[in-house]
Amino acid sequence: MIITVEQSLEKKRNLFFDSKFLVSLRKVLAIARSTFRESIREKIWLLVFLFGAIVMASSYFLSPLAVGARGKIILDVGLASISIIGVIASVLVGSTLLYKEIDKKAIYLVLTRPVTRFEYLLGKLSGIVSTIGLLMFAMALAFVAIIYVSGLSANRVLLAAIYLSILEMTLMSAIVVFFSTFTTPILTSFFSFCIFVAGSLSGDLRAFAQRFGGSSVRWLMDLFYYTLPNFSVFNLRHEAVHNLPFNMSDLTMATVYAAVYSVALIYFGYIVFKSREMR
Repeated sequence: MIITVEQSLEKKRNLFFDSKFLVSLRKVLAIARSTFRESIREKIWLLVFLFGAIVMASSYFLSPLAVGARGKIILDVGLASISIIGVIASVLVGSTLLYKEIDKKAIYLVLTRPVTRFEYLLGKLSGIVSTIGLLMFAMALAFVAIIYVSGLSANRVLLAAIYLSILEMTLMSAIVVFFSTFTTPILTSFFSFCIFVAGSLSGDLRAFAQRFGGSSVRWLMDLFYYTLPNFSVFNLRHEAVHNLPFNMSDLTMATVYAAVYSVALIYFGYIVFKSREMR
């Protein structure tokens, strides 16, 4: 039997699309789409977006109070608002999604299908990140509009700072999903905020301990510094406000850092979630 070139290519194409990786990817994307639709219905988005609009608009109207620093105030308050709202939204939404599905037993409809719990958690994370990323993108557009109305210009450092805020939100969402696999929404929110604060201050605490602390304190701070997520990696607001140069390779390293840390958290969450009995 002679196999033509077209038949051979068609066979290879079918093997490619039927591979385990792509089958798993389709499952993750299906869960992500479902999570996105569910998250977008939450009324919290209207409140969060309104809050962000008010904060960024206030930076424009209050900036005349600071003589000679009007542009810096607009940039600083706007970037800080996007970052903080992204973190808050990831905690508020991510802490309840998994709990509600378990509480309403809707999760059984998913797990009875050929879907692993790792694919389920990864799909949940992708859906949350997509939803909050869309919100942050809308806020970024509003922020850029305020910048141009103010007579300023959006440079590449500003865009890089917004991109790093999205990475920060992605890592924060992974932390929330991890805690939601074994605790309640209230405790998930509390633990996640504690990790965020500790991860944001770990570098300063480590520097303080190395200068003034004893050997045991320095060892403990080193452990926290290398174990906890370092959120200062995603902070480029100082460079954006003062239009300072930055290294583009830092964006690549921050992207890899957020991706690796997020996948690791989802994997550990999968280990915990796998051993959990659904009742």
